[in-house]
Amino acid sequence: MLLVAVATENEITPLGQFLAAADQVEALVTGMGPVATAASLTNYLALHGAGIDGVLNIGVAGAYIDSGLAMLDICLAQQEFLGDFGICMQEGIEDFDPGLEKPGTPLVFINNLVDRFETILHDQNIAFKPVNFVTVNCCTGTTERGRFLRDKFAAGCENMEGAAVAMVCRNFNIPCVELRCVSNMVEDRDPANWKLAEAIEKICLVAEVVLQKYIQGGFGRI
Repeated sequence: MLLVAVATENEITPLGQFLAAADQVEALVTGMGPVATAASLTNYLALHGAGIDGVLNIGVAGAYIDSGLAMLDICLAQQEFLGDFGICMQEGIEDFDPGLEKPGTPLVFINNLVDRFETILHDQNIAFKPVNFVTVNCCTGTTERGRFLRDKFAAGCENMEGAAVAMVCRNFNIPCVELRCVSNMVEDRDPANWKLAEAIEKICLVAEVVLQKYIQGGFGRI
């Protein structure tokens, strides 16, 4: 059984018909942000984790300027960083002193589930870009802060749940993969430039194709 984890109902609505017919896939709407996500996913896996072979985290993302990403690009997480965990200074976020857990320590996506999904994406000629992701509590609303996070973590895009999903899955020893579609560029905030609905449709379409091919290939503990 695969679990699809998503922050909001809107981000999974286009998958409704597929999920209703797919008895080997479950879905969990975690809520927005790392705290809600960690709490809801931990609760779910504590109750049902024995039957879950892997977690697919999908959603939208904001792409950093000059990161090589464009609107509606599909992104595959290589690493997740906690972007605003630390000391908030005027110039940006500083790490805590050595000895405390550092936000610069990434959650790395290296597992057989990622390999399988990457192979499916290639086989289906679905263009995607493997990049580092940044998880934030407050989505970035200025170009300046976006550049700071891009450079600090060598990252392509940001979201609000990915690191929480990755950390919970690591604690439960369950492999996870994160796929997102760029809905907006991280710049001085202007929702008029966003393509949120289009990004949701695209990531759900990609997820459906990948999940169908994965199911056809057969399940097994990853």
